[in-house]
Amino acid sequence: MGIGKRQLVLASLVVALGAAVYLNWVFQGEEPLIATDTLTSGGELGAAQLVNGKGSSAVSSSASSSAASSSSQAVETAAKVDEYFTEAKLSRQKSRDASVEMLQKVLQDASANDAAKKESIEKAADIAQNIIQESNAESLIKAKGFADCMVFIQNEECRVVVRTEGLLPNEAIAIKDIVGGQAGIAYDKINIVEKK
Repeated sequence: MGIGKRQLVLASLVVALGAAVYLNWVFQGEEPLIATDTLTSGGELGAAQLVNGKGSSAVSSSASSSAASSSSQAVETAAKVDEYFTEAKLSRQKSRDASVEMLQKVLQDASANDAAKKESIEKAADIAQNIIQESNAESLIKAKGFADCMVFIQNEECRVVVRTEGLLPNEAIAIKDIVGGQAGIAYDKINIVEKK
């Protein structure tokens, strides 16, 4: 009996889903949850720095050279973060385009049965709904004062990547409120990742 078109479509959808899961895993990385990390790390919250500039000239010249090197590192870090968000948005768009293209092929195939066409329409509607929810959530998070963010919604779970120098617990709660309000996702299904 051979492999039918329905089995090929389902296999293609499984491959696309696997690619989406892999990309989600890659973008999530090994970084811990920010709210938890902020509350448990004791290193930099009250760290003192040289403020008034009094002291020996050796200290001030080393401080100025240190400041120059830290500013160049900050510029490099900012460029890397910008590159991350650009690549992540491009990758997300490419994977969505591939999924939509595959679903359109199923709809255009005259020999595909009605069940496969109905499933393709439902998948396309889910993708469109996720795009709207992600876009709305991203806009609202940026309106809260964050420089950049990305929201990934899939299978009633959400990953939020936020560009910030230090996420406060109340900011994490605000982000979860936004995502929960836009997508109806439970708080325990929302993971926030800080990108510095």
